Amino acid sequence: MAIEAQSDEALVRRIRDGETECFAELVDRYKRGIANFIGASVRSSSDVADLSQETFLRAYAHLGTFNPQLGRFSTWIYQIARNVVRTHLGKSLKRPQTQELPEEQTLENALPDISLESDPAGGILRAEAERELRAALAELPERTRTVLALRYFDNMEYHTIASTLGLSLGNVKTLIHRGKIALAKKMQEREANARASARPKGAGRALLLV
Repeated sequence: MAIEAQSDEALVRRIRDGETECFAELVDRYKRGIANFIGASVRSSSDVADLSQETFLRAYAHLGTFNPQLGRFSTWIYQIARNVVRTHLGKSLKRPQTQELPEEQTLENALPDISLESDPAGGILRAEAERELRAALAELPERTRTVLALRYFDNMEYHTIASTLGLSLGNVKTLIHRGKIALAKKMQEREANARASARPKGAGRALLLV
């Protein structure tokens, strides 16, 4: 059987048996999803790359602790990614956040159903909208942010998210529904704040004098 057709768990067994080159296949399967998952909480593309690499390094180093009887490999590696992000954010609480974004993550892959405008020709505007989206997403509670990231950045089905995170299907649906509403409100708040900041000083007083 070709390596591409084998399950994650089968590859883990082969790696444990000494075929360490099989780990490259696991990296290929999960590198985009892990990067998208981490990118939901970390807005610097260099940090996303570093934390993704750290996730796979930790996974490889602790592969002996993976127990397929307790859950799927996908659940296990996303849990490692979550812990890596938590550690990173804990260390950088006092550090100013940058606005840099991974190039592969586009607004179309995020939440097109709640975006206010879509202009295929407006690349600059779309990039700015994506920055605002990512910043708003980072303000949501961790579990809500996690399910939204898996759904909209990694295109996971609801049942796969439930299996990956060890949640019930109903819980996932509720978190995504409430998360979308909360994210839309955050976006509206940021837009209102941006408009207020862009208003010239004294503009309000001038209106009153007219």
